[in-house]
Amino acid sequence: MNAAELRGVSYVYSKNTPFCKVAVNNIDIAFEEKIVTGIIGHTGSGKSTVSQMLNGLLKPSEGVVLVEDKDIWSEPKKIRNVRFAVGLVFQYPEYQLFEETVYKDIAYGPKNMGLSESEIDERVRMAASLVGITEDMFDKSPFDLSGGWKRRVAIAGVMAMRPKILILDEPAAGLDPRGRDEILSRIVEYRRSTDSTVIMISHSMEDMAVYCEKILVMSDSKPFMYGTPAEVFSKSAELESVGLAVPQVTKLMTELKARGYHVRTDIYTVAQAKAEIARLVKEGAVC
Repeated sequence: MNAAELRGVSYVYSKNTPFCKVAVNNIDIAFEEKIVTGIIGHTGSGKSTVSQMLNGLLKPSEGVVLVEDKDIWSEPKKIRNVRFAVGLVFQYPEYQLFEETVYKDIAYGPKNMGLSESEIDERVRMAASLVGITEDMFDKSPFDLSGGWKRRVAIAGVMAMRPKILILDEPAAGLDPRGRDEILSRIVEYRRSTDSTVIMISHSMEDMAVYCEKILVMSDSKPFMYGTPAEVFSKSAELESVGLAVPQVTKLMTELKARGYHVRTDIYTVAQAKAEIARLVKEGAVC
């Protein structure tokens, strides 16, 4: 069963006005359950609109949005429950913190779900642990933390609701390489430990290659390509035709191949490249 699906979905901003813009145009997309799926595409390709329709923040102009095979808009008065089941973390979520302590900010979502104090506490501690927040930080103001730690608090606040689907829009944007790896690794660990589904939007081909099991490429308001990282990044010409590119390490291996080294070009992570170059050295192909 798919975790979520869009069938014949379109969304038009400012419909019937001079500012009308088609964000997604009659698309069919299925998101597999219990994996990390990445969505990539140039600005304006429809990535964020898709994520907000999955969460019920936007209602499609046409078509049906399904979560676990149920139309999320079949009972409009219950759309609030959909937002508990499909958690959405916006880009730069640290700007949406507002509670006076870290603990209260993480607890805000579970509290709105009407859970008992003991259940809220258990969820806060679990989510905090998953993103690396320790108990000695609970009473601190989130506004006194660094940008990276603020983001962890914001992400933990959504994780604490234990959504069946967790959607993150550019979760590592603006972070240094170490911060990016730390945040993304913990998101993947969250998926594994909760047996949930994760959908990540990113402009970073490198992040998508390392952390995602499937990748959806959006272009001109429609799906352009879908597959494993190896399948997607093996089509560099097609990606370049829509203004995207393969990871830098893939370009490196392609250049080595062009210079006469017998290397694989279906390499898209640094770890894979390291292993391939080590093989060449062992075989005496390079000095």
